[in-house]
Amino acid sequence: MSSQMTDCRHNVVYAGVFNLIRGFGVLGVVDAWTCTHCDEIWCDGRRLGVQEIPDEVGLPVRVQGTEWAVMFCDDGQKTDWNLLQVKRGEEFEHSCAASPQCRITVGDDWKPNCSLGDHVNHRLVLVKQSLNKNVYV
Repeated sequence: MSSQMTDCRHNVVYAGVFNLIRGFGVLGVVDAWTCTHCDEIWCDGRRLGVQEIPDEVGLPVRVQGTEWAVMFCDDGQKTDWNLLQVKRGEEFEHSCAASPQCRITVGDDWKPNCSLGDHVNHRLVLVKQSLNKNVYV
């Protein structure tokens, strides 16, 4: 449920974290918070070495019917990642170092399909399934 569309008086607590790891290095972390009343989840991704202050303060707006996921893009040389809210069957424009412009379709199995083919490995990892774990890419 979207926090804008519910009557819940959220009691938000820290739910956990997962580390994004490639080789011997940490790419970043995703922190998650949950409401103790309605189980809604909010997430925040942090890239190591990036100390920018975000434009918005507070919990991000939740989009109804979506799941929080991290999308990894790996071209064999470099791995990039983005924290997204996605749903099965959704299509969206995507751009990364290896695929400057492609259309991603999220499959029923949560696998992303790129309109440009498989020359870049795109992968979605759901936050709920990965809390308090290391995700290796």
